[in-house]
Amino acid sequence: MGSYQAQVAVGVEVKPRQMDFNFPDEIPRYWFDDNPYITHFLNALSSVFPEGERFFIETVRHYQNQIDDPQLLKDIRGFIGQEAHHGKQHEAFNQLIEKQGYPLGAFGRFVKKRLAATRDFLSPAQRLGITIALEHFTAILAHQALADPTFTAKAPQPFKNLILWHAIEETEHKAVAYDVFQTVCGDNAIRKGTMMRVSVFFWVHIFSLQAILLWRDGMPIRPIKFFDAVNFLIGKPGLLRKVARDYLDYYKSDFHPWQHDNRDLIANWKTQFSDLANQVKS
Repeated sequence: MGSYQAQVAVGVEVKPRQMDFNFPDEIPRYWFDDNPYITHFLNALSSVFPEGERFFIETVRHYQNQIDDPQLLKDIRGFIGQEAHHGKQHEAFNQLIEKQGYPLGAFGRFVKKRLAATRDFLSPAQRLGITIALEHFTAILAHQALADPTFTAKAPQPFKNLILWHAIEETEHKAVAYDVFQTVCGDNAIRKGTMMRVSVFFWVHIFSLQAILLWRDGMPIRPIKFFDAVNFLIGKPGLLRKVARDYLDYYKSDFHPWQHDNRDLIANWKTQFSDLANQVKS
């Protein structure tokens, strides 16, 4: 069993913030820029978050009693708290989308079943490998959401806040599950091989869910909005294009999440959302 040698990011505290985004009772069907393609891409992502977050907590908690380092134990507790809040807020958002007749609840149940099934044929280390692979995806997507205002500018304010708050906390704890994996396993073959499989499954899953949501709408044909969506993902600003290099870094043998040091990026946002969290407590 390896020793804890995390590249601790000075000044980054893994701190849960209990938020209330005051979601409205109803939202436009195409809430992101009246664009069905981008809206349903984001809806598909949100649909997998609650069960995904629970899986992350489960796989990290499995090893919690094998961790001796006090800082890592503290970070694990913060990680669990943050992920629990993320799941709760995305469930609230998903319920709004379900009210419009979209099957996000069914999507969540499908994800839960698939993830639970991994207990039968994967080791705990392999299941943790899934977590660190998906945490890398959320970290690099979070970076782009925080770095380029274009990606959230056309979202209504409560949903923009949800995306940015989630992105901040995903950045804060992006190394926690990874450091647990390195401490209890550290097998690069598991880490890299799992990422290759997860990459295929994750994006096939997300785009399949997006297609189902569009099918529910009768496959709307809106050429200008379609090309806007293509640009959003792979053109300009190009969300998926921009994360490609950071994604590939994961396959380096000496990779660590904080090699992508974006502490300065989250500093200003942290103050804003800490103030919002304090308002909820008062």
